[in-house]
Amino acid sequence: MSSIAALNIPESYFSRTLPEEVQTVLDGIRYAHPEVKEAALISALKRWPEVLDIHISLYKFYFRCGRYAEAEWGAWKALSMAARQAGISHNYRRLHVHSTDWSTANEPARQFLFSLKALGVIRLRRQKLADAQRVLTKLMELDPNDEVGGGSYFQIAEKLIAVLSEMDD
Repeated sequence: MSSIAALNIPESYFSRTLPEEVQTVLDGIRYAHPEVKEAALISALKRWPEVLDIHISLYKFYFRCGRYAEAEWGAWKALSMAARQAGISHNYRRLHVHSTDWSTANEPARQFLFSLKALGVIRLRRQKLADAQRVLTKLMELDPNDEVGGGSYFQIAEKLIAVLSEMDD
């Protein structure tokens, strides 16, 4: 793991085993200009298409830039990759709390949950409230103790839908 320069705090990545070359690329673009960062992430994704951390970094990048359609596409790609690596269905609707061990940090199943949360948040930002609610409802089913922090976003989706419903009445 790398360190945050002056503080010597270990930098946390998403996977337990991140190839050193990938870690070097991700460390190197941390403070890069957005165009440089995007190009490096896309190049890294072409070079290491099976590394989930790159998929996650790319959708997070797009989200931070307000490029929500691309972030949603990236979240779907990360979900598909995480599902394949975890040996679970890529269709989140078919999953249940006993589909796999969701609790192990830094493992593909857990990264699936984080990416599912990201998909829900992205859909909230895109004002796809019903879609966000469906995703976040499934997340809460798979993560009933709210270990990945989707509960607050679920509540936001519920409240927005309720407010809009009241406005329609």
